[in-house]
This record gives sequence, C-alpha cells and structure tokens, in this order.
Amino acid sequence: MIKIQRIVLVFLLCIPFFVKGQSKSNTSALNDISKISPQFEAHFYEALSQRLIKNYDKAIVELDACLAINDNIPVLFFEKAKNSYALKDYQSAESDLITALQLMPKNEIILKELQQVFFIQAKYDERISTLKELVEIDEKYKYDLSGAYVYTKQYGESLETLNDYKNNFSFDSRIEGLRNRIYSISKDKNLQIVDIERKIQKDKTNSELYVRLFELYQEANKKKEALEVFKRFEENIPSAPMLEYVSFLKNLDEGNTLAATESMKMLTTSNRINDVVKSRVLSKFRTYGKQNPNYNTEIEKLPEESLSKTENQKFFMELTSFQLQEGSTESLLDVYQQNLDVDPNNFSLIKDTLLLQLYYGKTERAKELAVSSLEKYPSQPILYLINGSLLNKGEKFDQAIMNYQEGLDYIIDNPEMERAFLLKLAETYTLMGQPDKAKKYKVRGEKISIN
Repeated sequence: MIKIQRIVLVFLLCIPFFVKGQSKSNTSALNDISKISPQFEAHFYEALSQRLIKNYDKAIVELDACLAINDNIPVLFFEKAKNSYALKDYQSAESDLITALQLMPKNEIILKELQQVFFIQAKYDERISTLKELVEIDEKYKYDLSGAYVYTKQYGESLETLNDYKNNFSFDSRIEGLRNRIYSISKDKNLQIVDIERKIQKDKTNSELYVRLFELYQEANKKKEALEVFKRFEENIPSAPMLEYVSFLKNLDEGNTLAATESMKMLTTSNRINDVVKSRVLSKFRTYGKQNPNYNTEIEKLPEESLSKTENQKFFMELTSFQLQEGSTESLLDVYQQNLDVDPNNFSLIKDTLLLQLYYGKTERAKELAVSSLEKYPSQPILYLINGSLLNKGEKFDQAIMNYQEGLDYIIDNPEMERAFLLKLAETYTLMGQPDKAKKYKVRGEKISIN
C-alpha cells in the first residue's frame, strides 16, 4: 500500500515532466532516482508528500537531506525550485533551476520554469535568452518570446517574432490580440506601417490591410503616402466594399464635402458594410459637421431615407446619440427602450438606456432595468454606479453603500470610475449624517487626478 501511495505521489507531482515533445531519455534522466538508498527514498517521497499538502518549508528540508546523500540528480534541484517559488523565494528558485539546467542542459521543462522565474523578478533580458533556447527546442515558444520583447520595448523584434510564429501557427486566436497590444503600447505608427506593408507584400488582396494602412498614414499626416495606398487598393481590389470607406476618408481629408457626403450615404445604406464601420463613418462625418453645420442636415435625413431600426441597430443607436447631443427631446428615450426590446442583451444599449432613464427621471423603470442588468452583467462597474444613485434616490442608503463597495471591487485601471465611486460614497455618507466617513471618501476621491 505504501509503495502504491508513493507511485501516485510521483505521478501527481512530477506530471509536468511527462509532456508532449519531451524525449523519453530526457524525461527519465530528469526524474532518475534509481539506484538509491532506502534513506534517500524516504526523504524524497516525504518531500513530495509535504509539497502536496503545501508544507513547502518542510519539503525543502527533506530535499536537502536527499542532496546530502546525492547532489547530482536534476529533479532534486527542480523540486526545490518549485517549493521556493511557492514560498515566493524567487532568487533561490532561480539558483536551483540554473543548477538543474547545468546538470541537464537544454531541458524544456527546466527552461520553462526558469523563464517564468525570470519574469516574476522582472529580469526581462534573462527571460528573453531563456525563451530563445526554448524556441530552438520548439517554435511554439515564439509567441512567448514575442510577448517578452514588449517588456524590453523591442517592439520591432516583437512583431517580427510574432509574424514568424503566425507562419506556423496561424490558427492561434491569441495572435491578433498580442499584435494589437504591441501596437497600443509602442504608440509607434511607423512600426505599424512597416508591419502592415510587409503583410500587404504577402497578401495584396486583403482589404483590411489597405484600410488600416491608409488610416495610419492619415494619422501621421502623410497625405502623399495615404493617396498612394488608395491607388494601390483601387488597383488591386477594385470591387472591395471598403474601398468606398477609404474614398470617404480621402474626400473628408481633402475637403471634398459633396463627394464625402455621397460616400457617407452609400456606406450607411449598403448591406455590404457592417454596423461598426457605419458607426465610424457617422462619427467622422459628425465631427466634420461640427465644423460645417450645414452638413448636419444630411445626417438627420438618414433614418427616413434609408435605415431600418431592426436591420441596423447599432448604427441607429449611434444616430440617436448624435441627435441627443444636438438637443433632442424625451421621445428619444422611447427609441432606446424599443431597441432594447429587440436586443435585450446589448450591454452598451442597456447602459445608455439607464442613463437616459435617469436623465428624464424615469426612476421606477430604471430600477427594474438596473436590477435585471446586474444579474446579467455582475462585473460591470457602471451598473453599480447607476444602481447606487437609484438607491440613494429611494433613501436606501445602507444598500447604496454596499452596492458602491461591491462595484469598487470590479474596477481595473480606471481612475475616473474609481473617483466617481469614492465621491458617491462620500455623498451617501453625507446623506446618512456621517460626516467623518463622508470626508474620508471625499479626500480619497479628490486625490485621484483625471486627465
């Protein structure tokens, strides 16, 4: 029975070693505790037992006893590193993994653990070197290497490595997410331009690439290059629906308002253009309309002329938002509520409807929608903010406090939202007649600066 228990322990705790791509000889060498004494065996299995119940300090003591008998077995140092990592003693974990690697060079399992230990210690250059070794073993690690380059601000190398990874693993859904992250963090439009130009050389019939490249050149105020992209787009994919969108951007930029207006109408009424693009077109035309008020009338005509509430839901909501900003009446709230009947799980629509209900004093309807929405989306801070305001209106201050505190837990990297919650807590405590607590939250909220 004891022997069986020990075998189970080895399987449970050493299962990371038995991975795809690891040769039998490599794996067995790492785990080789053959030809050992009964004393060694007792200490080793006790170490595994202690790690299993999270007594990491005791596990290390048992492993040190093993090392006193034989200090030439890689798995002992690997196991010590795992326990040290659990204790957040990262320097010891690093040291033991390096020793294990010296005993067994180029071992995939050890290298994987080592790059993670380097990462947690912010030793990014060392992590990159380790990942390069892993790439030599298996090219799947190019994804991790691409992400590692971001931390050292080597964005060009990051994109180049990611492109190499995509050539072999194009099915990986994470690729574009990492690419967008690289673009966002680097804020280097030239980097994006070079990357997209390379892609176009490989795929000259991808309309999305031309659109993004044209936008990047426009944002960089490189009009000549943007025009050249438009010509290439027109030459290589003359029937692409998004060619009209690029034409729209070009006409706006050149001040060809009549041509831009015609493009806007064509795009917003086309079944070949999705709602996201239609919304973007309207937004850009709206911005233009603020500088040229005569063109606002073109937008106001659109619903009667061409748009269906059910077929173009998102675009219609964008349109009504524009009309609201232009000074529309309460009738718009009915439009939002009707749209919500058609698309009841649209979070953006729920949020906007709630805000309009508050704005127009439709408290009871807002309460019902807020409660049902929190059940659907329990991690959305804005819903807690709205619900708290409704509870305050009903003088349910204790519930409002609990609501705000719960909502605070869901705020991630959003100082503006955090400030709003803290100030609402201060307001609620003031209404409850607790000025000391109100002052505490008010001071916390006002310390948060908003750009």
